[in-house]
Amino acid sequence: MVDMFIPISGVDVRNLSDKALLEQCERFGREALVWRNKFRALLPEVERRRLYLRKGYRDVFEFGKRLAGLSDAQVAESLNIAGRLEDKPVLRGLLESGEVSVNKITKIMSIATVENEGELAEKVQIMSTRTLEIFSRDARNEAEYGLHVKEAECKTLFAQEANAFGFNEEVVERLKELKQKGIDVNEALMEFLDRREEELTRAKEEVATSLPEESTRYIPARVRNIITQEYGTKCAKTGCTRPSQELHHRRRWALDPSHDPNLIAPLCKEHHQIAPMGHLC
Repeated sequence: MVDMFIPISGVDVRNLSDKALLEQCERFGREALVWRNKFRALLPEVERRRLYLRKGYRDVFEFGKRLAGLSDAQVAESLNIAGRLEDKPVLRGLLESGEVSVNKITKIMSIATVENEGELAEKVQIMSTRTLEIFSRDARNEAEYGLHVKEAECKTLFAQEANAFGFNEEVVERLKELKQKGIDVNEALMEFLDRREEELTRAKEEVATSLPEESTRYIPARVRNIITQEYGTKCAKTGCTRPSQELHHRRRWALDPSHDPNLIAPLCKEHHQIAPMGHLC
């Protein structure tokens, strides 16, 4: 078998050191990428002129494959990028000169504009492909944030107010949806509160009329339940936030032995003790 070797300027590569051989590989690799990029930049014009047909190629994809070893995806990408660079001469010039690869240009196309192409042209020459990908992603996120910053600020303020009332995330989101639809959230909440009050009033009347004429001091469960629905678990005294511990009859039991829920309020231990003469203070 005959040894095959490629002379470099008359030098037998077999006589090169490992370092020199590696340097030559890296050099030719870089040059190959530059020339391939130059070739890819020419493809849109080849396609426009249908030059491949006059040279016996079936289409531009075969042209790219036969002459430069490009895949169909690489050819398609080259054609697409060129179309999107028509109004961006600086970036187009870098691509056509082979100084910047199609892969790099692809990474910044989603954020490239006529106004910022000069800045991007500098970045594609000094940043790696991976760094450009991250830079582009961050720029898109910042742009999206900028478009929605007012909405975000409103949402934050709304959330702060909502947190003061202990609203959970689901409630906040549902109220926000109403607001986005143009529905007056205050009016909607007032309607809910009015309806709740009406329903409680009706429920208390139903419970009151169902009570026996003669009552013991034991408060029926249905009375306790409706009071809990109205007052929750806190003391009914205005301004007090302590848990309720006693059910206080507004009228003295000796004068009106009734468990009418309209005449009962939950109080904390302290307020129950200071309620004068059977009345809430």
